[in-house]
Amino acid sequence: MKIGSGFTLDRAGVALLILAATMLAGAGAMGLFDTTETRFAEIAREMRVTGDYLVPRLNGVPHFHKPPLAYWATAAGLAAFGDNAWGARVPAILGSILTLAFAALAVRRRFGVLGFTPGAASWVLGTALLFAVVGRSVASDPYLAMSVAGFWALAPSPAALALLGIGFLAKGPVVLALTALPVLAAALAGREGTSLRLLGPGWGWLLCAAIALPWYLVVVARTPGLLSYFLEAQLWKRYTTTVYHRGGPAWYFLAVLAAGMAPWSAALVAGLGRAWRERARPEARLLAAWLVVPLIFFSFSGSKLPAYLLPCVPAAAMLAAWGLAPAGRATRIATALLLVALAAAGWIAGPAALGRLVGLRPVVPVSLPFAAHVALACLLYAATWALRGRAARAAVLVALAWTALGVALAPLDAALGSPRQLARVLEENRAAGEPVIEFARFNAGLPFYLRRQVPMLDVPPEVEFDQAFADSSALLRRGDLATLAARHARVWVLGPPEATAALAQELDLRYTAIVRWRHTALGFLAR
Repeated sequence: MKIGSGFTLDRAGVALLILAATMLAGAGAMGLFDTTETRFAEIAREMRVTGDYLVPRLNGVPHFHKPPLAYWATAAGLAAFGDNAWGARVPAILGSILTLAFAALAVRRRFGVLGFTPGAASWVLGTALLFAVVGRSVASDPYLAMSVAGFWALAPSPAALALLGIGFLAKGPVVLALTALPVLAAALAGREGTSLRLLGPGWGWLLCAAIALPWYLVVVARTPGLLSYFLEAQLWKRYTTTVYHRGGPAWYFLAVLAAGMAPWSAALVAGLGRAWRERARPEARLLAAWLVVPLIFFSFSGSKLPAYLLPCVPAAAMLAAWGLAPAGRATRIATALLLVALAAAGWIAGPAALGRLVGLRPVVPVSLPFAAHVALACLLYAATWALRGRAARAAVLVALAWTALGVALAPLDAALGSPRQLARVLEENRAAGEPVIEFARFNAGLPFYLRRQVPMLDVPPEVEFDQAFADSSALLRRGDLATLAARHARVWVLGPPEATAALAQELDLRYTAIVRWRHTALGFLAR
């Protein structure tokens, strides 16, 4: 395909441009979602306000759940585009676009000998459901996926190991379970040492350490107890226990993979079958190991979230592209049927699901927005191309479907979990100078959208850093609330409605709830 004079794009380049455009198009359509997106965005906003890019702070309290790379990138986006969903999401989407580019490069340099093209891998990856959703989110996972895909694209080289260092800054040592561990497993399975060359030169690991470790060393030296928190709470307990209440059955990630690769799930099965049949080839072993080894590793974890699988999706997409090159009749039929099933489910179950989503009780079906009909029609039309074995054309329609579905759901972002509308209601009803507090539960979206710290009352502290929490200027006590109520006509409160009503009665105040949102309500206390 020629663009302009003398400039040529191959099919992977065309796929990258179209997929990048569809991902960026709706970046700011929905508000940031609670709890992950709002938390990352607010920490990044506070970094910009305070000028302290070393210690992540959430509402003024040190927050060391994740390394800083995602916060730094998000802060850059906020600086460039403003404190809004667009500014927060663009850096993550750019990271996912790089993941697409790295995946295409990995096919070109290493896995293309198996018989599929960079363009096919790009189309499948960019339209896989998990990548289309999580790849746009404000979190550490898109940056980890970018670094992992970059390693597999550039290894063996110092640049690949530098990307491991970047991945370590994105989400810690789990990056090794997605890169070095699969390489070791593939070499062991093939009883050969050739694959170990992907681990690069020894001095490249010094480069990796130079990128990965300085931030950890500085914050550990400055923060008593942080090293044990990293090793015990964030590594050992997260993996071996369900202390974070994110458990799941052993087959959890198999289900996530099957659903997350829609509409290419059947192609993935076909690709895995080909990888097994051709397991004597080192490229087949490496590609399968990239997917299977982390899948097994995460399945034993006591903490499970769908986003954990995002760095494995490029490998799954390549295997699916292999399954489509060329697709057998059974694979084509299964892919087409899945697309038809998705469209039919949208038209049949969508209205009732929409009624439930907007909170109608009893549930009453709601007419689907026009954009939703467009999305479902795209999926249905994509099925006809999938049936003919024209996967690229089907993928274009799937990409358009995901984009149209985002447009359709944008007005419902509050029901989906975004506090943007809640903050807007507060701003429209609050008089200048009236204080705002969060009670019993903390929502990071409120300080983000209000662009300032919000005092907290009876919010559970970070137990590992309870002294830092106690010293925070954001911590409020019940006596402080009574004082605020005496000074101001109204004190606005976001918290569980029943608990807030009990608090008002205890302080001899009147509580008025304005709007309910999920398990909380926004209202005010007054004399």
